[in-house]
Amino acid sequence: MKVLKYLSLAALSMCFASCSEDNSVTLKVETELGGLSEFVTVKDQEVVVKMTDEKEDGVDCKVITSSLALEVSKSVASDYSYSLEVEVLDENHTKIASLPYYYIEDTYDSDNEDYEHILNAGTIRAQMKRSAKVSEMTPDDQEEWKKIVKEGAYILIKPSSSYAKFVEYKAKSSNTEADASSNDTTTVDGDLADSSSEDWDAMLDSYEEYVDKYIALLKKASAGDMTALTEYPALLSKAQEFGDKMESAKGSMSASQVARYTAITAKMLKVAQK
Repeated sequence: MKVLKYLSLAALSMCFASCSEDNSVTLKVETELGGLSEFVTVKDQEVVVKMTDEKEDGVDCKVITSSLALEVSKSVASDYSYSLEVEVLDENHTKIASLPYYYIEDTYDSDNEDYEHILNAGTIRAQMKRSAKVSEMTPDDQEEWKKIVKEGAYILIKPSSSYAKFVEYKAKSSNTEADASSNDTTTVDGDLADSSSEDWDAMLDSYEEYVDKYIALLKKASAGDMTALTEYPALLSKAQEFGDKMESAKGSMSASQVARYTAITAKMLKVAQK
């Protein structure tokens, strides 16, 4: 079953500098975890956010990465996945930018009613990674990254959805059987579970490209740039491309793929609501 469950959001700020010396920033960690704080604490006092040059399918890209250590004191279940929103604050604790989400790999228990997303107790890492094509970067993107490097002092971590609920997870006997069956690499249709990964990754790549263009078009239109109208047909074509990939994708999304889909959609909705 393909799971496309909730739409939560945080603004995406893909910001990159042209100067190689400005390729990382160290930020002090602050948290506002709400109900999740009963179960999860952030172990890192500081984190490094890096910008690197990479090639993806032969295309020059800028990639933002970071890693965050977490301690899950007791197993927790939620009705949403566990992606974390990221804000950059200056010395005065004023927000100056947003960064891509931190994603937490969770497990999935469909027998646990609405609280299907599970984090088991222990030490885990949340990962941030987002890429942008160099050819699509703007001077504003570069300036925003420079601002983060120059003025950023703190990184504020909080759940990406303010509506998420968190409860202690206690596996039922039926859950044990479900977990055991989930380790089988064969789906009901007889296909290897891993065989669908590339299909879903390709679909998500196409979806993210569409959303990024959609956001750029909205910003143009909001600024009164009428050239946005001429770009609209190409955007519709991208939407169709995503729909085709969605139809042809096999199997189910992994937990990390569901989290990525959610984050991309949330990003688009936040801009649209403005």
